[in-house]
Parts: sequence; C-alpha cells; structure tokens
Amino acid sequence: MKIILFGSGQGGQMAAEWLPSDCELLAFADNNPEKWGTSSSWNEVPVINPAQIPALAPDMVWITVLNQDAARSIEAQLPKLGYTGPVGTLDPFRQVMDLRLAHLRLLAREIRRRKLPGAVAELGVYRGIFAAEINRLFPDRTFYLFDTFTGFPLNDVNAERDLTSRTRASAGDFGDTSMEQVRGRLPHPEQAVFCQGYFPDTLPADLPPLAFVSLDPDLHEPTLAGLRAFWPKLVPGGVILIHDYNSAQFEGAGKAVRTFCREQNLMVLPLADLHGSAVLLKQS
Repeated sequence: MKIILFGSGQGGQMAAEWLPSDCELLAFADNNPEKWGTSSSWNEVPVINPAQIPALAPDMVWITVLNQDAARSIEAQLPKLGYTGPVGTLDPFRQVMDLRLAHLRLLAREIRRRKLPGAVAELGVYRGIFAAEINRLFPDRTFYLFDTFTGFPLNDVNAERDLTSRTRASAGDFGDTSMEQVRGRLPHPEQAVFCQGYFPDTLPADLPPLAFVSLDPDLHEPTLAGLRAFWPKLVPGGVILIHDYNSAQFEGAGKAVRTFCREQNLMVLPLADLHGSAVLLKQS
C-alpha cells in the first residue's frame, strides 16, 4: 500500500513508526509552505504541498495532525484538492488506544511481579489524569506529586526560549488546575503527598527510595532537574517513564534526557506513542 501522511509534525512522525513493513510512505503533506520541498526527520521522506497529493496517486491519505479541529479541516480540504480516495484519521486510536498508559500498566505489573520496594512519584501532574492511574496501579505505595499547580514558571520558559526558538511555551501554561482537583481524582488520596511549588525546591529532604517515576514537566530545566533528583533515588530495577522525549512541541525535554544520558552513560528506550515518550531502567 502506498500512503501519504498529512501532517509532518509530532503526530506524523510517530504514525510513520506504526506503518507495516509492506507500506510505502510516499510523502508527508503539510499546509505549512515553509516545509514544502524539505525532507522530514523520518528517513528523509519529502514534505510536499498538499496540492501534489492526487498526482502521487496514494492508496490512502492518513491525517496525522494532533489538533482535532485541524484534522477535520484537512478532511474537508482533500476533496477540493482532487483526492477522492480512502482517508484515515487518528480518531480511532484516540478512542481505543493510549500507548503511554499501556506502557505504564505493563511496567507496574513488572514492578509488582518483581516485588520491587519503593514509593512512586510524578513530576508534572497537571489535572491528574495520569496520576490517577499511577495511584490505582500502586494503591499501597506512597505517591509524591510534584507540580506548581499554577502552570509553567517564567524562568523555565525563558530558559526554554534560549534553548530553542521554536518553543510555544508561555508562563502560566497548564495552570488551569489545582491540588484539590487532582486529589478528587485519585482513587487512593490517602497515599498522596503533594509537593506544590517550583521544582526542585519542593524536593523533600527525606524522599524515600522510588520504584517508579513519571516525568512530565514538558520543559528542559525541570526535566533535567527531575532526572538528576530522581535517578539516585531509584531502586535497582526501577523505572522512569518520560513524556515528550521525542516531542516536536517540547524539544527541550528530549535535549534534557540526552544530556543526562551522556552524563550517566545511559541508554534511553524510546516508545512509539504519539507524544514520543521514553523509558529509563535502572539496572540491578
């Protein structure tokens, strides 16, 4: 099958990893003229003007932009370009599949099976959807939740802008949350220890050994601080699950992970979810 992925950003790059070996990826199409004629970071597949799609005669166009409103607009755009073949979207995957959540559940099963000791933690809690699943999977463990609960701090955003001009992060992003909202979502709130404020200033002096950490602060500075703080606390066999490692939106997170891996001589394991997560496993 010959296929074109419409959307050369985060969604398209990860969807390309999902294609079966008998699929030929002809091109990424994109509505951003600045990308036309360039090669994508995925095997240097070209990025084309969507008007070129009919001439390439793909067997299918798969719309892989993450923004659902944009995806609907593209779906309406394709017939106007002269393409009338099959069209796929990410909606079925959003509705029935969450790869990062699946990895969390599998990792939790391994940690329980191996009877690893230690508490669990999350840096970058936001509204607590992922935290609620961590709490459900580890009901008998103390759960440390680190977040400002007021959004991105200005100094971290400024550091991000110094690192990459493409960042769209702004101070206060993801501030529409609260500890009360998150606590109300947790199935076992009695196990929760909330550490509100700027990280790593909120790191407890008596933080116990950790079996599992979810690292999702999005930006470079807190990601690197989190790795440096939590890795020494991780028990042998323990895991750090990192969000945005291969993110096109939050490039600083991946840069922080690569810096830390060079410092510690570690190998990171990328995952094929839409947000480019990765795993660090502490060897026994």
